[in-house]
Amino acid sequence: MTAIGPFPRRALLRIGVIALVVAGILALAGTNIPTAGTSGIGLDDQGRYVIDPDARGPLVGSAFDIPREQPAAAGGTYGDAMEAWRAAGHAEPRLIVLDLFATWCPPCQQETPTLRSLDRAYRAEGLMIIGVSVQELGETVRGYAERYSLDYPILLDESGALFRSALAGGLPTKILLDAEWRVLQVLPRPFTPEDGPGLIAPLLRTP
Repeated sequence: MTAIGPFPRRALLRIGVIALVVAGILALAGTNIPTAGTSGIGLDDQGRYVIDPDARGPLVGSAFDIPREQPAAAGGTYGDAMEAWRAAGHAEPRLIVLDLFATWCPPCQQETPTLRSLDRAYRAEGLMIIGVSVQELGETVRGYAERYSLDYPILLDESGALFRSALAGGLPTKILLDAEWRVLQVLPRPFTPEDGPGLIAPLLRTP
């Protein structure tokens, strides 16, 4: 076995891997956002990863802004994604759903086909879904979007700043916004197929 100084090469590699893992954990520790293998206080009765059970999200009626320079998973920024959306001829959004999620999160994975179906069923009526991937790399999120054939914009919240500004308590969390980007509802659970006719459609019909 080749040795480097007093340590075998294999031992040094093992030490290096452990150091990287520890560094990653320490970097994420200050955010209180769950990551793969760490689920905050755990799953609640609605199948969501919960960090803060007392978090209620932004106040109904308040404005929720996303910086135009927020990175998008497909490349470019949120501002670019909105311009591309309009250039594609999509209807101006009447209802915006911000989906705070992570690709490693089982409830988020189980919900993703439902989000895809809702997007395709109601986009022409003015629904716009915007995914917000919390503390993940663009390559990971792009692969996830391709695997599930997701057509709606997905933003990268690598620092967790959007998650914190949303006052979210776990993953997944939905923030429903009107055309003026005012908060209509905060949905601290995954979508279900019943939310199409029961929640999305009525909100799209609201003047």
